[in-house]
Amino acid sequence: MSASGAVRGGPGGARERRGGRTGRPLLAAILLLLLPACGGSGSRTSMPDTAAGAGVSTDTLLAVNGTHLWVHREGSGSPILVVHGGPVLDHGYLVAPLRPLAADHELVYYDQRLSGRSDGVVDSASVTLGNFVEDIEALRTSLGLGKIDLLAHSWGGLLAMEYALEHPSSVRSLVLVSPMPPSSALWQEEQRAAAAALQPRDTAGMGALRASAAYRNGDPRAIERMLQLSFRSELARPALADSLHFHIEADYRERSRAFGGLVPDLASYDLTGRLPRLQVPTLVVFGAAETGARREADTLRALLPRAEVRVIPGSGHFSFLERPEAFRQVLRAFLRDGPDVD
Repeated sequence: MSASGAVRGGPGGARERRGGRTGRPLLAAILLLLLPACGGSGSRTSMPDTAAGAGVSTDTLLAVNGTHLWVHREGSGSPILVVHGGPVLDHGYLVAPLRPLAADHELVYYDQRLSGRSDGVVDSASVTLGNFVEDIEALRTSLGLGKIDLLAHSWGGLLAMEYALEHPSSVRSLVLVSPMPPSSALWQEEQRAAAAALQPRDTAGMGALRASAAYRNGDPRAIERMLQLSFRSELARPALADSLHFHIEADYRERSRAFGGLVPDLASYDLTGRLPRLQVPTLVVFGAAETGARREADTLRALLPRAEVRVIPGSGHFSFLERPEAFRQVLRAFLRDGPDVD
């Protein structure tokens, strides 16, 4: 992402294949980082939401770990901290699909460092994988959440795995939805597979969009459309990509440049030697139509000692959007009973 996201794993880099993840939303976002700057559309204010099942929600710009992060909370009960895909995207695409869970849980979303409605200016030295991970801990302690269920999509899955390894006593359970692969080598393999899955129609559409005046001038709607096109091949029903909407701030060009600081970390990360020591109950969810289901499911099943891996038919990288009831049924069962491990 997701985005959700754009490096695969949601939400730079590589070929404008899916928004940045050369093959997944994560790269989609990374890719987006390298796109021409876009003008902005967003504001920093948000009205309280009273959608059914959510209760009154709150939005806060919270000072943590040397920056300000936008935090959205709704529901009540044990907290689920949600980590969006990207990087560079925002949490908004996850809110509606997850909202029914707010009847039993407090859902805590945030826009990552430099993303969405969070601060667009940070010390360039702080744009590291380690700081993205420590932002999660800073949020948890600042909000007084105690032990959390941590739910992450795409690129956010890499952050969540690293966080659980660094702070296992703070995590009640870990939910990885279409996560980024656990090493840069595996990620590069997935990027190649995802690039091969691109459809000519979508490639042509992205090429035409790049040549448009709106895109060259940084129209946020054009940037959003590029993301939507990049995600089409990761969906079982490509047309649903049009329902993915992202918040783009006016200073997108500067944010994109700053996100380039992640490239060295993404070129060399490797969690495969550490994940077998992780004893946190873990649910891994893939959509059957996405490349990760064919390449990563067995890898994560073998690496994570307390993991249940579920593949949802008729869905892709955004299973919570394509098969929301099936996704929530799997998630609720896990949160209630723990992993079903053979």
